[in-house]
Amino acid sequence: MSLSIISEVWEALRQHIQLADKKDAAESLVNLLIDQGYDAEEIKENFRGDKEIGTALSYYSEDEIEYDDEYDADGFDDDEW
Repeated sequence: MSLSIISEVWEALRQHIQLADKKDAAESLVNLLIDQGYDAEEIKENFRGDKEIGTALSYYSEDEIEYDDEYDADGFDDDEW
């Protein structure tokens, strides 16, 4: 199924989702799309302007990944070893 159709379905259904549940629903949708092989940029392009989808995508966006300077990518302080 194309992302444009999924985006249209999301837009039609999101108005029926309680405000408190929209974040979880968006995260579930993004996780499903990622699991189905869509990449974050494709999703971002097709769901442009949707705040909840954008927030859910920030987990998958390489630009959003930040590490504390004293820890390396695996979370361990090199000085401890």
